[in-house]
Amino acid sequence: MAIRDSRNKVARFLSAKEADFQVSIPEKNAAKMVMDEEVEQILLFAEPDKLSDFVLKYASSHSDFKSALLETFLPKKPVAKLSVDYQMEIEKCFNSAYKNGPKRGRYYEPEIDWDEVSGKVDGYLAKATLLLQRQDLEEAATIALQILRSIGNNYIEEDFLYNDDDIDFEISCEDAGDLLLEIVKHSGASQVLKENILNEATKISKMATYREYELYDMDELVQQIMLSVQSKEEALLSINHLIEERKEHRELYKLVLRKVEILEELGKTVEAEATLSEFLYLPEIRRREAEKLLDGKCYEKAISMLNEGIVIAEKAGEYGILREWREQLLSIYEEVHDITKVIEMCRLLFIHTNGSLDYYHKLKSLISSTDWKEYLSTLLQETTFFDYWGRNTKAEIYIEEKEYDKLFSFLSTVEYRRLDALVQYASHLNATHSSEILSLFTDDLRVYAEKNLGRSHYEYIARVLRGMRKLNGGKEAVKQLVDEFRVLYKRRPAMMEELGEFI
Repeated sequence: MAIRDSRNKVARFLSAKEADFQVSIPEKNAAKMVMDEEVEQILLFAEPDKLSDFVLKYASSHSDFKSALLETFLPKKPVAKLSVDYQMEIEKCFNSAYKNGPKRGRYYEPEIDWDEVSGKVDGYLAKATLLLQRQDLEEAATIALQILRSIGNNYIEEDFLYNDDDIDFEISCEDAGDLLLEIVKHSGASQVLKENILNEATKISKMATYREYELYDMDELVQQIMLSVQSKEEALLSINHLIEERKEHRELYKLVLRKVEILEELGKTVEAEATLSEFLYLPEIRRREAEKLLDGKCYEKAISMLNEGIVIAEKAGEYGILREWREQLLSIYEEVHDITKVIEMCRLLFIHTNGSLDYYHKLKSLISSTDWKEYLSTLLQETTFFDYWGRNTKAEIYIEEKEYDKLFSFLSTVEYRRLDALVQYASHLNATHSSEILSLFTDDLRVYAEKNLGRSHYEYIARVLRGMRKLNGGKEAVKQLVDEFRVLYKRRPAMMEELGEFI
C-alpha cells in the first residue's frame, strides 16, 4: 500500500527495485523533492540544443527512459479514420512566426520568420518519418498531408525571390510527398486510408499556390498515388477527367504521358498512339516523338514532324520552341550531310538569334570565299542586332572581316551607350580612323559630362579618357578636353579630383 500511495512521488524512470528502496527510506523522498527543484531551476537556463543532446545520449543507454519518452511524445493510438489532429498544430508553425517589420505610418508591416517556420516543419517531418517506421500510418499520413496543405496556404513566392537563407520549402514538399507514397505502398495500409490520402492530395493539388508557382508538382504526386490506389482502368478514367479539366495547364503533357503509360500497360497500343497524335501540338510530346524517330534513324519522318512543329510555333509566337526545332533540323541535316539544308538552317538561326557568332562561323566555313562577301552583306541586312553593354556581334563580325570602314560607320550610328561601344572597339580603328574616333569620343564625353553628376560618373569619364590616350593623337585630344572641363566644371571638386591624373 505504501508503494501504491507513493507511486506518483517517486522518480518515474526508476526500476521497481529502486522504487521500493526509495519508498522504504522517507529521508530520500525529501532529498528527491529538493532535486526536483534543482532540475526545475536547471531547465530555466539550460540551452535547448544541449538539453536535446543530453536526452538523446541518455535515451540511447536507458531503455526505460526511451520507452517513456516515446510513450509521452508518440503515444500509440488505435487505428481510426484519417484525422485532422495536426491541422491547428502545423498551421501554428506559420501563424505564430510573425515579427515586427519596418514601421509604416501607425502600423508595423508583419513579416514571417521563414527560418523559424522551416525548422518547425522539419520537426514535424521527422516525427512523421518516425511514425511511419513504427507503422502508425494514419498519423504519419495526417502530418504529411497537413504540411502540404499548410505550405499551400501560407507560401509567399515574393518572400523567397531575394532570400539568401538556406530555406527550401520545395524540399519539404518533396519529403512530405515521398512519405505519402511510402504509406500508400505500405503493406499495412488499408484501402480506406489509401483512398483518403488520394482524396486529400487531390484537394491540395487544386490550391492556388501549387497552380501558380513552381513550388512542387502536386499533380505528379496525385498521379503516382492514384496508380498505387486505383486499378489501371480506374486510374485511366481519373486521368481522362484531369486532362479535360486542365486542357490549358502548362504541364498538361505530364498527364498525357501518364495516360499513354497506362494504355501501354493495358496493351492498348493503338489507343496510346492515337493519344500521342492528338496531343502532338504540345512541344514536350513532339520532342519525345521526334527523339524516338531519330533513335530509329527515321530522318524523313522526323524532319516532317519538326517542320509541322515550326509552323505551330510560328503561329503561337513561341520563339524558343521555334529555335529548338530548327536546331534539331540542323543536327539532322548535318548528320545526313545535306549541305544546302545546313546552310539554310544556319541562316535562319543566325537571323533568329540576332546574329549569333556560332552560326556566322558555320556559314563562313560552308560558303565559298568568292560568294561569301555578297552572302554576308545580304545576311547582315536581314538581321536585327542588339547592343549589350558595349558588345555587339555586328561589330565583332566587321572586325573578323577586317571591314574597318563599315565598323567605323556602325559605331558612328550607335544610339545606346555609344561610349561603351567606342571603348570596346576603338583600338581596332586606331590605324585607320583614329582622328574620327577621337572626335566621336570628344563629342560624347561633352554630352555625358553635362548631363551626369556624381563621383561614379566622374570615375567613368576618367576611364574613357584613359582609353582615348592610347589612340594615335589621343594624348593631345585628352589634354584639350580636360582643360575644357576644368574651366566649365571648376565647381565640381570631385570631378576635378578624378581628372587630376590628366593635368
